[in-house]
Amino acid sequence: MKFCSEPGIKQILASYNNPKGNAETEKMIRTIKEEVICVNEFDSLDEAREKIKGFIEFYNREYPHLAIGYKSPSLCFKKWMEKEGGEKVA
Repeated sequence: MKFCSEPGIKQILASYNNPKGNAETEKMIRTIKEEVICVNEFDSLDEAREKIKGFIEFYNREYPHLAIGYKSPSLCFKKWMEKEGGEKVA
């Protein structure tokens, strides 16, 4: 716990009775490792943080997700808005 608290990392523990546990979190960490960390050489920790931050923004907007038919979240949101509101979203 002390190791996490020094750099300002808040540790959140999964409940013992949840069979899924941290599955989504573990998958996200694996994706960041495969798509960012393992394929880049960083000159500094700040550079690594910037690349990871950029990837997370890309992942949350444009990365194709299996759970939504390999579509991006932004495309699904646009389609949902058009369906709900009846108008096109730019």
